[in-house]
Amino acid sequence: MRILASILLSACAAAQTANPPAPLPPDLEALSKRVDLAHHPKGPIAEVTAFAGELELLAAGGEQSAQVDLAVKYLQVKGAKDKVNHLIRYEVRNAGRPIERGRDTFGFWHLVQGKAQDLTEEDAEDRAACQRDTNLARQLVRFLEPGTVLRQLTDPSKVREEDFRLGREAAAVKCLTVEGGLAAFPLLQRGGDDAPVLVKIYVSKADDRLLALKVWPLVGGARHDAGLEIVRLLGLHERDGLLVPHQLEHLYCDAGGKMQLQSRATIAKLSLRPDLKVDALDRPK
Repeated sequence: MRILASILLSACAAAQTANPPAPLPPDLEALSKRVDLAHHPKGPIAEVTAFAGELELLAAGGEQSAQVDLAVKYLQVKGAKDKVNHLIRYEVRNAGRPIERGRDTFGFWHLVQGKAQDLTEEDAEDRAACQRDTNLARQLVRFLEPGTVLRQLTDPSKVREEDFRLGREAAAVKCLTVEGGLAAFPLLQRGGDDAPVLVKIYVSKADDRLLALKVWPLVGGARHDAGLEIVRLLGLHERDGLLVPHQLEHLYCDAGGKMQLQSRATIAKLSLRPDLKVDALDRPK
């Protein structure tokens, strides 16, 4: 008993002397608080872990553009060892043939002649589209809480003032910016698991609203410039107690190193408090 008591006392002493998490720099903490207030116009609310809605997705890569209408259901659930699983099920409504895809607890799937089948590496194009659409849904949910994203930054820079231009002809917007690392981020250009990134966050100085992000994947700990992804949030408005963008635009580097619009997701309908269960996102039997 004395040995056990000694072990317990030693463990308690170690826990008490363990270094607490480093506090945020004062300028970043102040910015995070202002962003929280701006993005919660009706005060603090419960975390959003699901949504149901309709998106108009314009894929603008290359010389041709294609627009599809998606009816989407998305849900975060905790799995083994508290790992978060990101489940999605959606229909492409204006396709020439019925298209339904998703990601359930067993992995990616799609309908083939009315029957659900796994999306394998052989279905590279469809699998990439499903991964992209899953990451788009994940980004949308993450951007609902930009104050939390700011607090997750590692090795943050000082908060600085910088102009940001939403388009070639648009007037520059005065912003507060900060750079830092994120251990995991759902990039659209990279399917599959999250990637560690360096991110630069732009917050409108006039109203403390998230305006845009520049995100670079880290490869071997170094910034991969050719993988830069710019995300622009347009038309922020209140929905279910949070600010929701009307559009999300993604720009990637082309072969010449110039940023080009690759996709624009217009949110036509959105519910942030749907009554979704896991089985609602399962593949059809």
